[in-house]
Amino acid sequence: MVAIFYYPYLKGSFMKWFLPFLGFIFLGEIFANYQRTVLKEQTFQINYLIAIVESIFYGYIFYRLCHWIWIRRIILFFIPASVLGYLLSYFLFKDPLKYIFPNIVISGFCLAVISLFYLYTKFLDDDEVLLVSEPGFWIAFGVTLFYSGASISFSLYKLIMKNNLFLFGERLLNLIPQILSVILYLSISIAIILCKKKRRILS
Repeated sequence: MVAIFYYPYLKGSFMKWFLPFLGFIFLGEIFANYQRTVLKEQTFQINYLIAIVESIFYGYIFYRLCHWIWIRRIILFFIPASVLGYLLSYFLFKDPLKYIFPNIVISGFCLAVISLFYLYTKFLDDDEVLLVSEPGFWIAFGVTLFYSGASISFSLYKLIMKNNLFLFGERLLNLIPQILSVILYLSISIAIILCKKKRRILS
């Protein structure tokens, strides 16, 4: 809703791609929930697709945000490597559900590291602009927290499933990413709102 409302201020910049991206994630999650609750089917196909789109999208966003060549080279390596990892585990293994979690862990860890690299370069740039007033800071903040936390959660997949760990009536494997999603999308919302303020200042 924030991306829709503020879209006029996002046009003309790479931030405009947040609207179709968030729309895709929204529809994908609705479809996955429909598969799980109504059709009683596995949702790993749509989860693979969402994970691939997220790797491409956030890789692209940080490629546009970062101006340091060595980080851009890391991103250009990460995106095809991440997509290839998902495709290989989906098509080559008999149980693709089993191998999605290692892919998410590795890909998520790489995205968290890339976002931290971006924040590091912003500190080194030593601009007079307050860092928390920059949309890129909030994107990196949300991505770092979400993917580092989600990677830890999914890396403990076998332990959580074996011990049937629940918290507040929700399986821990699902609860942690849900809580972190609130932080991620709140951070993205702040970044979008800050884009409006920057446009007003420049106009």
